[in-house]
Amino acid sequence: MEFDRPFARRVGVGVLVLALFAVVAYVAVRFIAVLVFSVFLYYAVRPIFRSLERFALPRRLRAGLALVLFGVPLVLLVGYTIAIVALEAQSILEVYDVHGPAFVETLERVGVGDFEELQSILSGAISQSSLSVIGVSVLGAAGVLSSAFVQLLILVVLTYYMLVDGPRFVSWLLERFDDSGVMGEYVHAVDPELSMTLFGNIVNVFVTAIVGVATFYAYNFVAPAAVAVPFPELLGALAGVGSLIPVVGIKLVYLPVTAVLAANAWISGDPSLLVPVGVLLAVSAVVVDFIPDFFIRAHISGDQTHTGMLLVSYVVGPVVFGFYGLFLLPIVLILVINATYVLVPYVLSGEEPGTRQARLREYASRGGEPTAETPSERRSKPLERKSEP
Repeated sequence: MEFDRPFARRVGVGVLVLALFAVVAYVAVRFIAVLVFSVFLYYAVRPIFRSLERFALPRRLRAGLALVLFGVPLVLLVGYTIAIVALEAQSILEVYDVHGPAFVETLERVGVGDFEELQSILSGAISQSSLSVIGVSVLGAAGVLSSAFVQLLILVVLTYYMLVDGPRFVSWLLERFDDSGVMGEYVHAVDPELSMTLFGNIVNVFVTAIVGVATFYAYNFVAPAAVAVPFPELLGALAGVGSLIPVVGIKLVYLPVTAVLAANAWISGDPSLLVPVGVLLAVSAVVVDFIPDFFIRAHISGDQTHTGMLLVSYVVGPVVFGFYGLFLLPIVLILVINATYVLVPYVLSGEEPGTRQARLREYASRGGEPTAETPSERRSKPLERKSEP
C-alpha cells in the first residue's frame, strides 16, 4: 500500500493544532473565573465605550477611558462588596454565638436535627471567612494580594482587547467559516441578550445595593439606637440581590427589617420610636425599591430569556461553580436558549437563515415588510451596531 505523504502531513499538522488547542483550553479552565468576569466587564463597559464615539475618539482611547471611568471602579466595588458581606456574615455568626449553649438549646427547641454537623459547618464558615478576609500571615496576605493583582491585570487587558478588536475578530470568523450564515444569525441573537442581561441585571443589583446601604446608614445616623438597622452593609447587599426577583425581591429584605424594628419599638414602651421606623419603611419603599426598579427594569429585559429561568440561574450558578457562577450560568442559559431558536432548526431542517420563509409573527414585527437577507449580507452587518442595547 502506497504511503500517502500529504495525508500524513495533514494528520501531523492536525495533531499539532489539537495540542495547541488543548493547551489553550487548559489555560482557559485554570483562569475560567477571570474569563467569565472579562465577558461580564466587557458588556458592562461597552455602553460607555460606545457613548464616547460621539467625541470622535480612537477605539483604543475610548476603550481605555471606558475601563478607567467605569470598569476598574466596578471591579473594585465588587471586591469591596464581597469583603463587606463576608465580614458582616462573620459578625452575625459571632454575635449569635453558634458555639454557645443558648444557641444549641434554641435549635433543639425548634426541632433542628443533627446539630453537631450544623455546628461544624458554621464553625468552618467562620474560620474560612476569617482566613480569606484577614489572612493567616504576612506571606499569605502577600500571596493573596499578588494573585489578585495578576488576575485584575488579566481581566483589564482581556476586556480592553475585547472592546478594541472583539467585533472585528468575530466578523472575521464569520466571514471565514460561516458559509451558511447560521452562526451569524446566532451571534446577532445572543449578543443583545448578553448585553441586556449582564449589564442590566447586574448593574441593577449593584445600584440597588449601593442605594440600600446608603439609605440604611443615613437612617442609622439620625435614628435612635433602639430602632437602628442592624448590619446595614449586609442588608443593603441582600436588597441588591433581591432585586433579581421582580416585584417582591427587595420587599423580602426591608419589610421584615422594619417589622422587627417596629416590634422592638413597641416592646420598649416608647411609641414615639414607631415614627422613625415608619419613615424607614416609606423611604425604603420609594428610594430602595421603586426608583431603581422603575428606571432600570424597563431596560434590562431580553427578548428570549425567561425571567424565572434567569433567576434560577443566578441562584444555582454560585452553588455549582462558585462565585463566578453568578455570571457563568446566565451566560450558558442565554447560549442554550438562543441555540434552540437558531441552531436547532438549522440542524433539523438544513435551511439557511436567509432562505427560510418568514413566520407570521416575524412578518408582523417587521411592519409588514419581510426581508430576505442572504448569508453574506447578514455577515456584513456590523456586530457592534446590531447589538446596541
